Amino acid sequence: MCSTLRSSILSSIAFWLLTLVPSLADRPNIVLILADDMGWSDPGCYGSEIPTPALDTLARQGMLATRLYTASRCSPSRASIMTGCEPHKVDVGLLDDDSGRPGYRGRLNPGIPTLPELLKKAGYRTYLSGKWHLGKVRGSYPWDRGFDRSRGLLGGAADYYRPMPDRPFGENGKLLRPEDLPEDFYMTDDITKTALAYIDDAAKSRQPFFLYVAYTAPHTPLQAPRREIEKMLPFYNDKSPHAIASKRLEKQKLLGIVPPAAKLGMAGKFNPEGYEKTSAKRKDYIAECMATYAAQIVIMDRGIGRILASLERHRLSDNTIVMFLSDNGATAEMPQNNKNKKTTLPTGPLGEVGCRDGYGPMWAAVSNTPYRQYKIETFDGGLSAPFIIRYPSKIRPGSRYHSPFLLQDIAPTCLAWAALPIPAHMDGKPLNTYWNNPPELPPSKVWDLSLIHI
Repeated sequence: MCSTLRSSILSSIAFWLLTLVPSLADRPNIVLILADDMGWSDPGCYGSEIPTPALDTLARQGMLATRLYTASRCSPSRASIMTGCEPHKVDVGLLDDDSGRPGYRGRLNPGIPTLPELLKKAGYRTYLSGKWHLGKVRGSYPWDRGFDRSRGLLGGAADYYRPMPDRPFGENGKLLRPEDLPEDFYMTDDITKTALAYIDDAAKSRQPFFLYVAYTAPHTPLQAPRREIEKMLPFYNDKSPHAIASKRLEKQKLLGIVPPAAKLGMAGKFNPEGYEKTSAKRKDYIAECMATYAAQIVIMDRGIGRILASLERHRLSDNTIVMFLSDNGATAEMPQNNKNKKTTLPTGPLGEVGCRDGYGPMWAAVSNTPYRQYKIETFDGGLSAPFIIRYPSKIRPGSRYHSPFLLQDIAPTCLAWAALPIPAHMDGKPLNTYWNNPPELPPSKVWDLSLIHI
């Protein structure tokens, strides 16, 4: 960023922060919705064939960004979102296992405050529904790090129907047992149901609130009700991953979210001739894998629609910032092929209890269209995520934002919007000024083709 532009932005921010600080009741509510391992092109508004009406509506009502960069794995991304820092700085350089080395302690550094801690101190109600994955030892749980109420998975993603005993699950300071979950438990629906209960609770208070909705969908394993999978099968039966990726890319060009000259970064992964020679039984399995993955996204999108409707019903929408993003790119991992990994769960049929399957490299390449590589890799396919934000009266409906930014920019921006001081330790800079007024850059500055094929 040139010094003149940086000076202009910082001056605008300084002026904004010096204006009259809003009363507590006037400060915006913040709803941050996070998907898990969802590829850049998976929402309909990013080119996908997957029906995502709630996300598409959110994008029309707010702003769609094309160049959010994440960490390449779950926990580091979450660490940056929660602290506004580079993940190694807060000791979550990898996942939630403690290696005993600085930067890799597997839980948020207790000396660095989290976004919910800072908001709570300023009078916000704070809620978490869903996956934490930022510490699984006493003192590191969400209720220890600033959330008034929380419910969900404390470790990494697990079975959608029976997450325990493989993974810890907790609620409001208490570790739950398998028998504490209802018989009809399904992770995505439970996360939505809890988020709706928290909105009801927040609506009764005159305090602003921060709600973090951290879905595990569409992370492996591939699990969804059969009726939902059947609805998605027509999208993929007898259709090769290469054909689906090509259609996504063409739609992305029509939407103006990739440059006209963009090509499939992983065209070599598809082998369309090999697909045509594949047996009918194998093709059916390949299609069912993607249909299950798509069903997981559809169920999540339906839940997001219910969250947005609840905000509207409680007359909270006009003063609520809603953000949606993914923690990293789609994954090529296939746990069903990991024969040496010990598990207490049997391997069940696709979509059902105990299934451990992932959808594999070809479909993950579709999800990451047009970028190269996957989660865990530090290429654009692993580091690029969809990002949608709605802030009524502040962000122009239907706007686009093509400049790059990082996950660690989110926390200081939330603090700036809440008219709160930004701690010096935060790595990010508040983006509120130019999110409100996305810069109109010439095409040569909007797109750097080298970034699409690195």
